[in-house]
Amino acid sequence: MDPEEDAFARQRQRYGEEHIAAWEQTLEETDMLAEDRREDGWEATVVMVPHTDTVSRDMKEHDRFGLMHVVPNNYADAFVEAYDEEAYTEYLVYGDAIDGVMYVAIELIDPEEERSIFVPCKYDMTTSEGMTQSALDEGALYSHFKTISGEILGRFRYEEFEPLVAPPNEDAATSTVTVGDGTDDGDA
Repeated sequence: MDPEEDAFARQRQRYGEEHIAAWEQTLEETDMLAEDRREDGWEATVVMVPHTDTVSRDMKEHDRFGLMHVVPNNYADAFVEAYDEEAYTEYLVYGDAIDGVMYVAIELIDPEEERSIFVPCKYDMTTSEGMTQSALDEGALYSHFKTISGEILGRFRYEEFEPLVAPPNEDAATSTVTVGDGTDDGDA
């Protein structure tokens, strides 16, 4: 197949040195942010997710949508040990977008216990129209954390999700979330 005619091949060709540098910078900044939290007396966990997909409701047999983060086995235990869906009620997003690809560090925050989970990730917003529409329909966006084998480790509900679908600015965006409210059917 001619790369000029194949959209997937064209998409892969556009990722060059600028994208490699952006990912490396995201990882470095995530480590710096986590260290800053630790210096402030917080517990900070960094969970690598080498693959994040933008998923809409109509893409799978299930009703889940949002950011699907694949957590490698060597980080899964750390995530499960640190994460409590009811305790982590806020988030911050740090990063930028290049050619529609988001390079961000998501900080999930438990303000009561002064704990943070940092999730460096990258995902392509040029193919996320369905996810964004699902979020608009629901009034919320989700992050789902799963292992490579598909086991769901946890999820986070973003009531205000614009920072995750639009490039964050230098003043990291923040939101307070409500977990388990009446609009959450448990399947998203």
